[in-house]
Amino acid sequence: MKLDPSFDISAARQTLDTQRRGSLANVLDASSLGAVLEAARQIPRWTLVTRMGGKHLNLDAAAMDSLPAAQRAEFDARVAAETAAGFNYLYETFTIYDKWHAGVLRQEAPVLADLFAFLNSDAFLEPMRTILDAPSILFCDGQLTRFRAGHFLTTHDDAVDGKDRIAAYVLSLTEDWRDDWGGQLEFYGSDGQTETGFIPRLNALSLFKIPQPHAVTKVGGDITAHRLSITGWLRQGKDPGP
Repeated sequence: MKLDPSFDISAARQTLDTQRRGSLANVLDASSLGAVLEAARQIPRWTLVTRMGGKHLNLDAAAMDSLPAAQRAEFDARVAAETAAGFNYLYETFTIYDKWHAGVLRQEAPVLADLFAFLNSDAFLEPMRTILDAPSILFCDGQLTRFRAGHFLTTHDDAVDGKDRIAAYVLSLTEDWRDDWGGQLEFYGSDGQTETGFIPRLNALSLFKIPQPHAVTKVGGDITAHRLSITGWLRQGKDPGP
């Protein structure tokens, strides 16, 4: 795995210095990107995640797709009620970081194991330290996420005690996404108004310092395309494992 030779570290540093966030183009070289895209298409099993009763839920995505219409409608209503009450999310994930530490990632998705090793090497982390002016960054975690029709992530700021997060990243694997489909990474000011948004673009790295209020807007209910990305946090301190 390699960075694209055109990836502009100096320009990215200027962007993050002035705005604390940026969408950086041309991250992976063509060979690496092609391999990762193919690996993402071959994921054997996705997990649907959401919150109910204030607790995180992991559900088999394929099984949820097979639910009778009435049962799925009941589930969706419960998700909507939880969302109306506060923070919530609905999307699919393949837990790269957890599977890496469990020793099963290379067996299940060898190319993603190569990518995760690269993301935790100095070849990637040193440019991130430079761009973010954060020499204390020592490792990153990550997951492959898939947002389909109706999926979303409501407003939050990524600050969690004990996680030692310096910045968040979203490496987009999304091809030919339209602006009006939803799925945008939006950032909000202290007044709750939208300050800016990043539309999914293939091989772009959305990078932002923590904390910042942000959300992923709901993907339209009739959209058949998938918003794919590798997401996670650049962290300081010792890697505690999953």
